[in-house]
Amino acid sequence: MSETSASHPENGLPRPPLPPVPPVAPVPPVPPGRPQGILPEDAHRVKITDPERMKALAHPARMAVFDFLGLRRVKGFDGATATEIAEVAGMTPSAMSYHLRTLAKAGFIEEAPSRGDARERVWRLALHSFSIAAGDDASESDKVIERTMGEAFRERDEENFTRFLDSRFDLDPKIRDASMVQHGTLRLTPEEAEEFGRRFMELEGEYAELTRKRIAEGSEGPSEAVVYHAMFRLFPRV
Repeated sequence: MSETSASHPENGLPRPPLPPVPPVAPVPPVPPGRPQGILPEDAHRVKITDPERMKALAHPARMAVFDFLGLRRVKGFDGATATEIAEVAGMTPSAMSYHLRTLAKAGFIEEAPSRGDARERVWRLALHSFSIAAGDDASESDKVIERTMGEAFRERDEENFTRFLDSRFDLDPKIRDASMVQHGTLRLTPEEAEEFGRRFMELEGEYAELTRKRIAEGSEGPSEAVVYHAMFRLFPRV
């Protein structure tokens, strides 16, 4: 149902949960060593089908961790310590450690190379982007979990959007004017809607790849480059 990218417009803004993801066809068994329910889709995106792993992220504190580490990566930093993460989430490091272990077990985060102090672990995202889908044959409880996950992403996006609205006139006009919010109503066949979404994903993918290259090079890019959040939703009116 929900799709997000760790690198994440409406009239300008930020970006992720994407529109509902259609049910997927059966996939081959998961290779040994890969967490169950995390299936390879391409070099940067995985599809998560295990409801237990969906639940691992559908928690405000863990969502804050995922969002923070994604932002850190886009800015060129390789992870953060439990203390740094806990401060952002408004928790103690000891309380945060439980959430970090849960996310690591579910395959969302992993340990990063130490900064020299072995007493404190450094954590980073283990995924570039992922999608979540409960199939038509999923149990009602699994569908509820998927819905909860989608709501968690929506709420996080709304928080980011609200912060932008509250501070937009404090931003450089050039940065603010590059932002946009777009709403529209379209009459499309399922095939046309699928094509619409695919073309958006291709465009987003081009710029996501640019971001990934800058991350790999340890470069923040041009001095005027800032982090934008892109959001795309395409769904039928019911």
